[in-house]
Amino acid sequence: MAGPHSSRTPLHAQIHAYLLELLQAREWPAYEPLPTESELAAQFHVSRFTAKKALNDLADKGLIYRVQGKGSFIARAESDPAKHPARKPEGIGTSKIVALIMPRLQEGLSANLLAGAEQHLSANGYHTLFRSSCNRQWLEQQILRDCAEAGVRGIIIFPVDGESYNEEILRLTLNRYPIVVVDRYLKGVDTHCVSSDNEGGAYEATSHLLGLGHRRIVYFGVDSVIATSLADRLAGYEKALAERQIPLDYHRCVCEVKAEHLNAGRDHDHHSAAFRSVFRGFLENNPDTTAVFAANAYLGMAVMEVALELDIRVPEQLSVIFFDDYMNSSLSAIPPSCIVQPELQIGAEAARMLLSIIENPGQERRKRTLPTRLVVRSSTAVVRQAISQSPALSFE
Repeated sequence: MAGPHSSRTPLHAQIHAYLLELLQAREWPAYEPLPTESELAAQFHVSRFTAKKALNDLADKGLIYRVQGKGSFIARAESDPAKHPARKPEGIGTSKIVALIMPRLQEGLSANLLAGAEQHLSANGYHTLFRSSCNRQWLEQQILRDCAEAGVRGIIIFPVDGESYNEEILRLTLNRYPIVVVDRYLKGVDTHCVSSDNEGGAYEATSHLLGLGHRRIVYFGVDSVIATSLADRLAGYEKALAERQIPLDYHRCVCEVKAEHLNAGRDHDHHSAAFRSVFRGFLENNPDTTAVFAANAYLGMAVMEVALELDIRVPEQLSVIFFDDYMNSSLSAIPPSCIVQPELQIGAEAARMLLSIIENPGQERRKRTLPTRLVVRSSTAVVRQAISQSPALSFE
C-alpha cells in the first residue's frame, strides 16, 4: 500500500509524500539505496517517468542524491548547508596538511604530478602527505577515510586503474570536503578534476601519422573501461580517422590488451610478455599495418620491442607514436615521437584548485583540461613500405 493519500493528489506527489514519511521516520540510514524507479512505478502503478519526478523532487531538496547508473541514495540529514551554516566540511581541521594519493610513485607521471602540486602547496604554507594506493581500490578507499578522519585540509587523488565509481569520493564530495581528482574523471561522480586533453592529444598523434601518408594505422591500448583518460584517447584516434573519411574496422585497427597484463608489466619493471604476445599476434594477422598509435609509453615501448623481434624496421616499415614520454627518451636507439602531458602543470593546477575549494567549499564543480604537446622524433616517417612487403617476413 502506498499510504492514505487523496486520489486528487498528483501521482508523483503521492510517491514523494510516501518517501518523505519514511525519511522523516528514519527508516533508512544515510547512504542507503532507495527503491528504484521501476520498483516505485510497480508499487504505485504509475509510469517510471512519474516515479523519476518524485525522486528528482527529493533530490532538489537535498534529502537524497542520485548517481547515474547506480540509483538513489539517502543524504546525511546535516548535509544541507542552509540548515547548518556554521558546520565545517567533514575532516577539516586547523592543520595545513594536504594529502596526495597516487596509484604508484615510481612512474614519471605520478612523480611529476606530485612535484607540481607540492611546489604550489609549499609556497602557500601547506605541508604535503603522500600516500600510495598501490593501484588497489580497497586500499584507496581506506586511505581516503584515514585522511579525512585525521583532519587533513584536503585531498588530491589520482584514481586507481579500472575505477569508474568510488563511493568514498562521492561521500566526501557530498559532504563538501575539498577533493580534486587528477588525470581522469569518474563517470557518475561529480568532482573537481584536472587532466590533460587526452582526446585532443590522441587526435594530434593520429593526425600526425595521417599527414605522413599512413592509412593503415592501428590503435594499441588497454581495455577502455580501465580509465576515462584511455577511453578519451581512443575517441581522439577515431575522430582523426573520421575527419579524413577513413573507414575504421575495429577488428583490424584496434588492439586492446587486458588491464592485468599492463599492471604485470609495471609491477615487474619490464614489459609483460602477455601483452607483447598479443600485439605480436595482431601484427602477424594484419601485415599491411604501416603505423601504430599506442595509448601510453608502456605499450609504445612494447611495440618497438615487438618490431625488433620481428625484424620490422622503425620507422621505415612501421611508424610508432605514443601518449606520454619517458626519462631520457631522446637518447634511445630510436628516439620516439610522442604526446607529452603537462604533468607539473597538472599537479600545480590541482593544488591551486584545491586551495580555492578549501576557502570556498560550496563552489560549483570545475573540470580543467590542459593542452598536450606533440614531440616529433625518429620513430615516425613518411609511409614507404608496408610490413607485408618486407622480404624478411613471412606470415604464411
